[in-house]
Amino acid sequence: MKFTEYQDLLPLEIRETVQIIHAELSAMGFTEEIKEAKSGPVLSYMKDKKVLLNYVYRKSGIKVRLYAAGTAACEDCLAVLPDSMKAELKKAADCKKLNGQPCTPACPGGYTYTLDGELLKKCRSMAFLMTLNQKTAEYIHSLILHEAEER
Repeated sequence: MKFTEYQDLLPLEIRETVQIIHAELSAMGFTEEIKEAKSGPVLSYMKDKKVLLNYVYRKSGIKVRLYAAGTAACEDCLAVLPDSMKAELKKAADCKKLNGQPCTPACPGGYTYTLDGELLKKCRSMAFLMTLNQKTAEYIHSLILHEAEER
C-alpha cells in the first residue's frame, strides 16, 4: 500500500493534518512504511532504522504512537497539552523495567517524565499513544515535529 492509498482511508477531519505531517517528515529525511495489522494498516515513519511514530487503528479511532525520548524530557512541551491528552498520557501503562519488574529481554525500557508535577514512568509502547482527532491534531503535530527535530 502506498501513502496515497492510506490517506484515503483516514477520516476527513484528520486527513489534512496527516498529509502535512507526511510532507514535513519526508522533507526531514524520514521514510514511511505501511504494514497490514489486525485492526488496519499501520503507517510508520523512521530514520536511520529508528521508528519515530506509528499511526495505528483502534476501535476508538486513529491513534499516534510517538517514540518520544526527547519530548518526554521537555516538560514545557507536555505542559501545554489539553487535559484530555494529559489524562491519556497519565493512564498509559507503567514501565515494568523502570519500576524494578521483569519485562521482555528485547525491551529497551520506557520513559520517565514529569507531567503536572507528577513523576511518571511509562512503557515505551504506551507512553505516547494518543488519540488523533480534530481537537488533538495541532498538539500531536507539534509533539511530532519536536521529536523529529531531536533526531
